[in-house]
Amino acid sequence: MSTKNLIDNDWDVEERRAYERYSVEFYLCVYNQDDGSLVGHVVDISLGGLQLLSENPIASGEEFRFRMELSLESGRKESISFQARNVWQDEDVNLGSFNVGFEFILLTPAAQQSLEAAIQEMTDSL
Repeated sequence: MSTKNLIDNDWDVEERRAYERYSVEFYLCVYNQDDGSLVGHVVDISLGGLQLLSENPIASGEEFRFRMELSLESGRKESISFQARNVWQDEDVNLGSFNVGFEFILLTPAAQQSLEAAIQEMTDSL
């Protein structure tokens, strides 16, 4: 059974495009804060959420506490903690991998500021 059929995606096009997305050309790792395990690598990111490439399927609608390790081309390194909810998932073209979309549900002002600065740095390097 395909994972694609098990996961609902109830976001409409307007909700998905509320924030401009930025593709990430280098690895940003996201970890589960509760157990320290690697959840996946950021594919694209916006102020509303992010898309991860994960080796494991993740149940739709679940909320997680994450930590993202920023390591940017400028040499800037930072850790951002946030809470996010899985809103969609699809099997990747590479079997055994999954593209997973998360929306931010709790992003502190400091974390949002760090995220905005990181996105600005990513767009400046394009």
